[in-house]
Amino acid sequence: MQRCLVILSQQDQAEVLLNMAAQFLARVNGNRMDVLAAREPPTQVLGNMGLTDESAAVLRANQREWADNLHTIFHRWLAEEYGSGAERLSKVEVNWLDPEITVDRIISGYGKDADLLIMNFPDSRDSDQKKLATRSAIFQTGRPVLFVPPFWDRPSGDHILLAWKDTDGCRKAFASARVLLAQAKQVDVLQTPDSPMPMDILPGITPKRLELTPRGDANTDAQAILDAVDAQRADLLVMGGYQHSMLYNRLMGSATDYILAHPDVPVFLQH
Repeated sequence: MQRCLVILSQQDQAEVLLNMAAQFLARVNGNRMDVLAAREPPTQVLGNMGLTDESAAVLRANQREWADNLHTIFHRWLAEEYGSGAERLSKVEVNWLDPEITVDRIISGYGKDADLLIMNFPDSRDSDQKKLATRSAIFQTGRPVLFVPPFWDRPSGDHILLAWKDTDGCRKAFASARVLLAQAKQVDVLQTPDSPMPMDILPGITPKRLELTPRGDANTDAQAILDAVDAQRADLLVMGGYQHSMLYNRLMGSATDYILAHPDVPVFLQH
């Protein structure tokens, strides 16, 4: 996990994401951080039918101002975190990116090149493109995504809780998080009574076993996971995301959707 992509959205959450990225790179001896403020093309905001030259110019100016404000936050943070250009050369490569770009190009051009994507939890202020970028990050990159709660201001990764279910998503998430587990002071595995401990993907790790009694309701089970995180005072939740089809999730509800709607703790998620 040498390279992370930080996807910025809300200005008041930018520094939180940057701090988390720096912390995780330090934990795993990573060497590169790409910071993306993706400006939305006018056609993705209004569509071709409702677009005029004037409205396109206004939208582009608004997006340029948004990206410039984020760059100001980034530039100040970079100097405080890593020092001058000469000083940071020996620490980590940090790149600022603010192209006008569509979601599919974000994923093909940046997301799949990173080992880890870092972004804020879904926010009611997010535009349609940013909502689409979140789902694309989960479903299309094949990479783990770290969701960071607003205003998170403490270390993450010292006490990790793994929500276990024997699915491809969980196995991928656990395997991707292995480098973090090796650095953790405590690792807990939350599992149902009939679910075997996944020792084949936790080599060298001696986790504490916690039992989860499933209720059959996605929201209730998801809240039980969050309650366990709180009770154990874990600072990172690792889980597989969206274990069922999208149709099933729409009809029956999704534990992943519930957890992403309750930004209580950083969530390391992989589909």
